[in-house]
Amino acid sequence: MWQPATERLQVTYLGKVTITGTQFLSGCTESAVIGLWERRALVQDDVLNANAILEIRPFQVRLHHLDSHGEATVAMDTYQVARIAYCTADHNVNPNIFAWIYREINDDLTFQMDCHAVECEGKLEAKKLAHAMMEAFRKTFQSMRSDGRIHKSSSSDEFPEDFTPEDG
Repeated sequence: MWQPATERLQVTYLGKVTITGTQFLSGCTESAVIGLWERRALVQDDVLNANAILEIRPFQVRLHHLDSHGEATVAMDTYQVARIAYCTADHNVNPNIFAWIYREINDDLTFQMDCHAVECEGKLEAKKLAHAMMEAFRKTFQSMRSDGRIHKSSSSDEFPEDFTPEDG
């Protein structure tokens, strides 16, 4: 039986920042990531304390929060892959950071774009997450197309088949 590919890594969740704009190109997460990185530096020492497990699955990304003993808590944030606008593992401030832009829908049905960032153990882990997100996006897109939720003629410019994350 087919099992969906899942990437699951311990990370340090740096937080989220609401950003403006709807065009997401290379470098668009840099200022948000710098702000999150500087805020982390103010409150923590240089020791990387993994406080979450980031799990990238087809259709869904889960951020499982850990307690001070490194045990999973009941707190978990869930992100729908179809609402992720951009992801990258290419940051000048720290190559170990993986970030994604998520379209959050507010209670009044307006939306905002939030940049979330996590610090990984190394650059390779950050790149693995970017590639896992690319695969999750590809599977989500293919499923939405086959279900008729996306029509090939109207979506080909918006969601190219050869979508790749910005990861250097």
